[in-house]
Amino acid sequence: MISQNLEAITSYLWRQSSERINHLLATETDFNISDYYYLLAIHNMKHPNFGDVADVLSLTKPAISALIKRLQKHQLIEKVQSEEDKRVYYLQLTTKGKEIVEGDYQIYSHIESLISSSVSSDQLQALDCLLEVVISLIRTSQEQN
Repeated sequence: MISQNLEAITSYLWRQSSERINHLLATETDFNISDYYYLLAIHNMKHPNFGDVADVLSLTKPAISALIKRLQKHQLIEKVQSEEDKRVYYLQLTTKGKEIVEGDYQIYSHIESLISSSVSSDQLQALDCLLEVVISLIRTSQEQN
């Protein structure tokens, strides 16, 4: 039963996110799920350089260069030259890139509002605690792998 519920939630989130991405990138034909994952990772890293991205995503520098070119082609990220070391470039999301990532946060807020308006504050607090436990278990599992 839990598996089915998780599947339904995941399916809903994915469908909502896909619809928004397709709307924002209607003319782009080669944007894929991996590109979305990379965009999200760059967003969460807060102005990483190429090496930081390569380390976090476990990709080679040539693969990172190709990724950056592809995301730049879609106008989702931009390179910003370091003031201290002109050889170093940092990556940041463009407005279009931020719209994609922040749109997901809007979906999460919508779901939170739906839940908050349908359950008691005690139930909401219990759900929040349960989700924290699940996240902790997932992180521990990831660290062990």
